[in-house]
Amino acid sequence: MFGKPGRPPEDRVQRRREIWDAVGPLIEKYGARSLTMRQAAAASFLSLGGLYHYFPSKRALVLFGMDQEAHERICLEFKARYGHLKESDPRAAGEAFIYFFGGQVSFIRPALQAALELGAEEFMSRLEAGINVGLENFVQTLSLALPDADDRDLRAVARSVRRVVLGGLLDRSITQSEIEGELRAVISGVPVGRRLSPQLASVPT
Repeated sequence: MFGKPGRPPEDRVQRRREIWDAVGPLIEKYGARSLTMRQAAAASFLSLGGLYHYFPSKRALVLFGMDQEAHERICLEFKARYGHLKESDPRAAGEAFIYFFGGQVSFIRPALQAALELGAEEFMSRLEAGINVGLENFVQTLSLALPDADDRDLRAVARSVRRVVLGGLLDRSITQSEIEGELRAVISGVPVGRRLSPQLASVPT
């Protein structure tokens, strides 16, 4: 091989997530239509050209919170970090799941707001995609919090959890701690998770 080895490939998904973390609050505060790419670049500590390198259009940027690849990566990272708790510490697995999905609402909500600003048709298509994105990964992630549940029960609980998340997405007055409390109630209240109930109920919110 000739020449110096190059840099390792950039993790574009992770970099786009970092940019989104900076831009999402601006969308919630000012709205997607009012946000300029120059403002987004400044918030992300990038040049305007650097921002366009990761997001070729403003539309791609403001809707990133519902990007399927990003959500699949987040689910995989969660399982890699907390998967070992499924058998050893169900209580910790349940709490990790609650904080995880509470955070997901904050991740998705600015994109849903942007989709609403872009029009009803865009909003409905993005809402449906956002709710259903990565369903198999979602159910597998939920299994960490409910290790005794079978597939049918997991899917039933997943529907309940998604309803909680949907409420948080549509009502911007709901805080992440309130969402976490509702998720805790859903998970601890299902029959297959009864052995988790006393433990989860004892965790302060």
